[in-house]
Amino acid sequence: MGRARFHFHGVLEDLLPAHQRGTWLVYDFRGAPSLKHALETFGVPHPEIGAPSDLHRPVRDGEDLHIFPRLSFAPPGGEWRFLLDCHLGRLAKYLRILGFDTLYEKHAPDDWLASTSHDQRRMLLTMDRGLLMRSLVEHGALVRSATPRLQLAETIHRFRLQPHFRPLRRCLRCNALLAPVPKSQVLHRIPPKTRLWCEEFLQCPSCAQVYWPGSHHDSMLQWVALLRQPSKSAPSPAPPEDC
Repeated sequence: MGRARFHFHGVLEDLLPAHQRGTWLVYDFRGAPSLKHALETFGVPHPEIGAPSDLHRPVRDGEDLHIFPRLSFAPPGGEWRFLLDCHLGRLAKYLRILGFDTLYEKHAPDDWLASTSHDQRRMLLTMDRGLLMRSLVEHGALVRSATPRLQLAETIHRFRLQPHFRPLRRCLRCNALLAPVPKSQVLHRIPPKTRLWCEEFLQCPSCAQVYWPGSHHDSMLQWVALLRQPSKSAPSPAPPEDC
């Protein structure tokens, strides 16, 4: 029988029951479990850990380890590309408004989420610790907040996304990049009043949804401007009502 002790620091303590915070936690084991396995028995997913390169080594009898959170994240493929689980539909829409490549399938199974995150090198955002603990998941983070506005503030702050905003370039329905389309091609889909004044239109090449710079467009741009320096502790500014 072996024994090791772990002391979790920073935001990792948020993932522990109150009585386990700020103290040494004992881990008794047989054989040679990996450090990843040991840490996750306490409910701390491996993508949340700093220095992840050591996670596959065996735990050694008698060692005391201080475990620190991952303090910075880099885009897995050089550009921020996200994958969100079924609990984060509103957050997915907000990220698309900001211009981020964001996959979201309401009924996607965990196997698909883990493999897609791995194969496409996407940052997996989830509220499911078990999903984040899967070995296939290399890049991911646990979303702590329960409400969409707090989730957005948390995500922007954690990944330092403000410099990467490129708003209103993606379809809010299906995530595809929008493309300019001649007015004549979408005239039958435009409200009569809009036909009188608007000459610039965008269309989704995937679902054919049409977009134009109306009043709602302006209100979303104003909202994005407020998001560029969000507080890390306060909710993001309220989005337009129908976002």
